[in-house]
Amino acid sequence: MRMRTIATILCGLFIFPLFLSAQGAGNRQVEQAETSVFSELDTYIAREMKRQRLPGLSLGIVQGDRILYLKGYGQADASGRPVTPETPFGIGSIGKSVTATAVLQLAEAGKIDLDAPIQRYIPAQYKGAEFITVRQLLNQTSGFTQISTFSNTLSSVNDQEQDAIEKNALSYADKFLKKANQAEQPFRYSNANYVLLGYIVQQVSGQSYGDYVKEHIFSPLSMQDSYVTLDEAAEHGLATPYRRIFGYNVAYDGPYIFIPGDAPAGYLYASAKDMSHYLIAQINGGVFEDNSVLSSEGIHLMQTEPVPGTYAMGWMNGRINDLPVIGQPGGSVGFQAQTYIVPEQQLGVIVFANVLDMIDATWPNKTHVITTTHIASGVINILNEQPIGSSGLSMAQKYWIVNGLLFLLSAWLLYTTARTAKLCLGPRNPVNSGHIRVSIKVIARIVLNFAGLFIVLMLSMTQVVPVWHIATIYQPDVILWLKIMTVLTALKGSMIIIRLVRSMWHE
Repeated sequence: MRMRTIATILCGLFIFPLFLSAQGAGNRQVEQAETSVFSELDTYIAREMKRQRLPGLSLGIVQGDRILYLKGYGQADASGRPVTPETPFGIGSIGKSVTATAVLQLAEAGKIDLDAPIQRYIPAQYKGAEFITVRQLLNQTSGFTQISTFSNTLSSVNDQEQDAIEKNALSYADKFLKKANQAEQPFRYSNANYVLLGYIVQQVSGQSYGDYVKEHIFSPLSMQDSYVTLDEAAEHGLATPYRRIFGYNVAYDGPYIFIPGDAPAGYLYASAKDMSHYLIAQINGGVFEDNSVLSSEGIHLMQTEPVPGTYAMGWMNGRINDLPVIGQPGGSVGFQAQTYIVPEQQLGVIVFANVLDMIDATWPNKTHVITTTHIASGVINILNEQPIGSSGLSMAQKYWIVNGLLFLLSAWLLYTTARTAKLCLGPRNPVNSGHIRVSIKVIARIVLNFAGLFIVLMLSMTQVVPVWHIATIYQPDVILWLKIMTVLTALKGSMIIIRLVRSMWHE
C-alpha cells in the first residue's frame, strides 16, 4: 500500500508538469491565433482608411461577456491627436436603440404600456395619437415619413437644450397627428418616431431625456466616455468631424454637429470602449458585469423585427455572407458608425469614423450602407475566415468620377459662355455677328439661363424643399458648384439679352 502511494505521487510529479505544459501550449496557440487575426484586422483597416480617406477610426470587438479587441486608428483632429478607444464620436442613429432601451425599461417598470395609444403620454389635443401606439413608434410603423422631418431638423438647430426635445416632439405631433388615421401603416423609417419616444421618456420619468439616459443606461454600463450634449463631449476629447470638399477632408464647425431636439433619434456621443460595454449587454440579456439594464425578454423584443425585412426597436436584421446579423448604421454631420451583432456567435462589432458625406452612401438603393458599414462587414468576415468581399469604389475613384463630370460640365459651360461673350461684346461684324431676332426660341433660351439661378435662390432662401438644405450640409462641394454654375448661366443669359438689344438697335 505504501509502495502504491509512493508510485502515485511520483507519477503525479511527472504528469502534472506535462499537463500544465500542454495547457500552456494550448493557451499560447489561442493567443497566437488571436494575434494573427488582429494583425490582419489592423492591415485591413489601415488599407480601408487609406482607400476611403478616413481621418480617424475606432474599433471595438466583443464576444460573450468580454472585450476581444479595442483600438484607435488615425487622427482625432488636425493637431495630430491620435484616436484611442476612449475617444468619443457621434453615434448617429445607433442612439435609437438607446432610446428604445429607455422606453422598454419604463415598460418593465409598469410606467409605459407598449400597446397603449400615445395619447396617454402626450397632450390630448392630437386626434391621430388615439390610433398610434408606443410599439408602433418603436417599430417605425406609425406612418411618419423621413423627408417630412428635414424641416424640423433645420429649424430646431438653435433650440435651447432644456426644452428642445419637447418643442421638436410637439412640432412633429402638429405635423403628423392633427388628423386621425385608423389605417394600418407599413414600416417607414423616420426620426420623428424616436423624438416622440424621447419626449414620452421625459413625460413618464419626470427627468430630462439626457439625465435619464445617463442615470439608467450610461452609468450602469460604465459608459464613462459617453455624453448627451456636444459641449460635454467636446470637453472630453470629441473627435473633430470632417466633411469632404472635392475629395479633401475639411474640418466642420458649423451648427449642425448637434441638434438638441433630435437627440433621441441620433445625437448622442460615445467611445468604442463604451459601445463595447453596450454591445455586451445587448448580447448577454441586458447584463454587463453585475449590472442589468433590461431583462433578457426585453432585449429579445428589441432585436426582433415584427415582420422580416422591417424594423425591430433600434435594430435591423440582415446577413453578412449568409450569417444572420443584427445591426444599425449611424450618421450625423462629420460622423459615421456601424454596429453589428452576430447572435449565434455572441459576437459584436462597433466601428466609428469622423468623416461623412452623402458620397459615403451606396446610391441609389442602399443609402443606409455607408463606408463604416463595409468596414464592419469586413471585420466580421475576417473574424470568420471568410472573404472580405468588395467594399466598392475607393473615395479617390468616386471623386475622380464626380470631379471629372463636374469638370467636363464646367468646361462646356465656360466654352458656351465665352462664345456668347464673343458674339455679344466683340466688334460688330456683319459676317460673324450672329444677328439675332426676338423669337420664342430666343426668349426660351434667356428664361432657361436664368431659371437655374432663380431655383437655387428659392431653394436657399426658403424651406420649400428641405432636402436641398440637407444636401448643402452633407455634400457642400457639389451644391457650391451648382450655385457657381447657375450664376454663370445667368451671366450667359444676360449677354444674350445684351446681344439681342444691340441687334435691335442696329436694325
